Amino acid sequence: MTKYLTTFVLVLGLAGPALAATQSKAEHFAVKDTVGNCAVVDTLPSKVSGLRIVGNKAGYGSVTDAQKALGSDCISKIDRA
Repeated sequence: MTKYLTTFVLVLGLAGPALAATQSKAEHFAVKDTVGNCAVVDTLPSKVSGLRIVGNKAGYGSVTDAQKALGSDCISKIDRA
């Protein structure tokens, strides 16, 4: 039993960082609020935040790509600081 536990911990220790690195590289989301203002945020908005993801629901790898997805139907675009 100890042999299997040791093997499991070793495999998990080696595979864990590799799995984390391949999960999601998308870090930027184009969102629109209930009024119609748009912005790019760096975290996935919660369902209760009132923000709706515009474009790719999985997110974008760069801020530029997310900004392009905002489109022209926004009342205003909130720039990043």
